[in-house]
Amino acid sequence: MTGAPTMTIKTGCDLVYLPKFQAALQRTPQLLARLFTPHELAHTNQITSLAGKFAVKEAVIKALPTVKAGDWHQIEVSHQPSGKPTLKIVDSAQLNIVSSDISITHDGDYVLAVAVFLLGTYDDFKSNSANQQ
Repeated sequence: MTGAPTMTIKTGCDLVYLPKFQAALQRTPQLLARLFTPHELAHTNQITSLAGKFAVKEAVIKALPTVKAGDWHQIEVSHQPSGKPTLKIVDSAQLNIVSSDISITHDGDYVLAVAVFLLGTYDDFKSNSANQQ
């Protein structure tokens, strides 16, 4: 019998101040291409949406230390038809992500994003679920 499965919950959050974010984009227009994938840019035309996607990327980097700042294109945010944001991380299999969820909220000049991850292996998850039954 092997040891108990190792499951870890990781969280990250980020708060973006819209005037500062917008000023940075105006001052350095090439930031758009550096921070966002072509798919994200094709489906986002408002500063608040871009700020939300950036906040998610920052939250992911805070939650998953193996994903580094500067790896912006490794993290892609899109939305379901319902409007719920979804997350795609390139090479996520290497990170042992069993499950994840993100949330973005806007209020006035601020955008907040939260990212939550359950890390382990699928076998750990199945083993843990079976042990709890």
